[in-house]
Amino acid sequence: MPLFRYRAITTNGKEIKGAIDADCLETAKEKLRKQQFLITSLTHLQNKQKELVLAPTLLLIFTKELSQLLKAGLPLYESLLTIEEKYACHKAHSLFLDLCHRLKEGYPLSESLKKYPHTFDTIYISMVHIAEQSGNLVSTFEQLVQIIAHQQMIKKQLKSALTYPAVLFCFSFLIVLGLLLFVIPSMKELFEDRSLHPVTAFVLGLSNQLNQHIWVFFLSVLSLCIVTLIALKKFFKELIYPILIQLPYVSTLLFHNTLLRLSRTMAMLLSAGVPLIESITLVKKTVKHPLLEKVLIDAQKKLAQGKKLSWIYNEHPIIPTLMTRMLSIAEETGKMEEAFFHLSKIYEEEIEKHLAQISAFLQPIMLIALGAIIGLVVLSILIPLTDVGSFN
Repeated sequence: MPLFRYRAITTNGKEIKGAIDADCLETAKEKLRKQQFLITSLTHLQNKQKELVLAPTLLLIFTKELSQLLKAGLPLYESLLTIEEKYACHKAHSLFLDLCHRLKEGYPLSESLKKYPHTFDTIYISMVHIAEQSGNLVSTFEQLVQIIAHQQMIKKQLKSALTYPAVLFCFSFLIVLGLLLFVIPSMKELFEDRSLHPVTAFVLGLSNQLNQHIWVFFLSVLSLCIVTLIALKKFFKELIYPILIQLPYVSTLLFHNTLLRLSRTMAMLLSAGVPLIESITLVKKTVKHPLLEKVLIDAQKKLAQGKKLSWIYNEHPIIPTLMTRMLSIAEETGKMEEAFFHLSKIYEEEIEKHLAQISAFLQPIMLIALGAIIGLVVLSILIPLTDVGSFN
């Protein structure tokens, strides 16, 4: 059913705004008049079914703004409507509009969020559902803001660590390309009537082939970049991630990042009143690491049998001893959420340390490798020029 946004004045002289379902504009007017509203504005909203996916940055903004509006005392529906009006011209407007529409029809917000699994994950929806039952939406959305913001911070740190090596690689690639396309062809006459060193012959041959098939080369590079980006986006979990968890430094970084996400999410869920078994079940759905996923499946089964989480973790060598010991103490004191929170802080520091190590490891390796490639090209030019015996 079409949705109409309205502004009106009540019999008490108060200006209100909202959205209403109606078959047409006249029906919407009639419904509002029956409520004794003086209509000042009535607009038909088109609920366009576009790509209803929020970018991570916009998800953080949405969650933060909703948290702030709820904290300011606005009801949930009016808070969502305020956000929907703000993004009326945004491509994600249809998502906000649909959430308003479904809330107006009486659906819980958590139920409406399930329509968008690519935007709102299981943890997000579950925490909203629990908050709806407990009436603690404000603190829940504040916690969700912390989770999302922290995830984005880790991604930003990783990108920052890889930016310099990537820029260095691109710059060196362009230098080598410039040498092969422009410098070496301009010196071609110098190599005539000379017996060439194998290195020089290889570089000259590469330069000739590159100049003769320049468009094929550029199209090949472009195609490779596009295929790589698609593969990273669509097949990361199935193809790329299993390779990454086998690499030195990278595997440790990814594992600690998973432990950080697990610890922080468990702390949030437990503090929100979610039982331990249910928290493990929810976290398991968001864990990408295959070995840790198996641990959580085992924990889910054995917790139902009455065993302690620390005892279960102790059976799996992949779980760090620090986590097992801290959870063992927390089980005795009844402060599990605090233990998970402290663990998240520890793994956050570990991730920062590993990012610094990866950056420190990559930079000299890239410099040496790229310096060797550029040196090889330059050396191939100098060898014939310094070898008097190379003249025929």
